[in-house]
Amino acid sequence: MPKTILVQDPDGLISLDLAQTVMEAWPDASVILCRDVMQAVATLSDGQRPELLVLRQSLRKMQAFALVDLICDLEIKVLLTAADDDEGPDIAELGWHALDMPFSAAQVREALHDACPETQPCMDSYCKEILLG
Repeated sequence: MPKTILVQDPDGLISLDLAQTVMEAWPDASVILCRDVMQAVATLSDGQRPELLVLRQSLRKMQAFALVDLICDLEIKVLLTAADDDEGPDIAELGWHALDMPFSAAQVREALHDACPETQPCMDSYCKEILLG
């Protein structure tokens, strides 16, 4: 079954780079791009159910937007790319993963595999579909 991955990053180039890396890891995946937390919340609230969220957010900011509760209720896997240094234990307790910026495409692929180990990412490089959230 193809994956749907939501990528949220305020920087358009980083979003596209992350989306490309996701598509390289899972060529049959669809990627939803969101610029900010509110757009991600709206996408999830509208019934979209991605298998993984790649978010450039700290855990504290997500809690301020009640995004943590929504994600936990929906049982969606998470990879944070802007977690604060002291949030590691709380992120691990939630069963989520974090990746410190700056990072390489290889580090993103490894983090994707850690977040979704049930499917092995591949190394083919082509893009199927990128959607704007």
